[in-house]
Amino acid sequence: MGKLVKGLVKFTVAAAAVGGLAYVFKDQIKESKPYKEYEVDEKIKKVKTTLKEKMPAFFDNEADFVEEDDILEDLDLAAEDVERDYVSITPEAVVEDVKDAVEEAKDAVADKVEEVKEAAEDAADEIPTIEA
Repeated sequence: MGKLVKGLVKFTVAAAAVGGLAYVFKDQIKESKPYKEYEVDEKIKKVKTTLKEKMPAFFDNEADFVEEDDILEDLDLAAEDVERDYVSITPEAVVEDVKDAVEEAKDAVADKVEEVKEAAEDAADEIPTIEA
């Protein structure tokens, strides 16, 4: 499984690198001899027209497509309409809470230390001693 994932990641990175290079050098690619020789632009236009002819129902609904900018604008408007309750946190309140927590922790530790001392004294009283 790990080998498959590594291979997939390598392929994805390589495809992204090739796509990125093609995008960066797109003007030089369009001016290259093979691009012009094989009339790539005309072939792309031919494919687009063929698709529109074979799939008219898909392209007839272009008005129904929502543009990305419209979606983002709707989200921004929705975010503006939301009423939020904010809690103000002042540094003094936080410091006071921390001081209280530290005091509680000190008291708890002091209580445990007393318990351990008492347990040690009780254990020392119960240990038999051998007098010589």
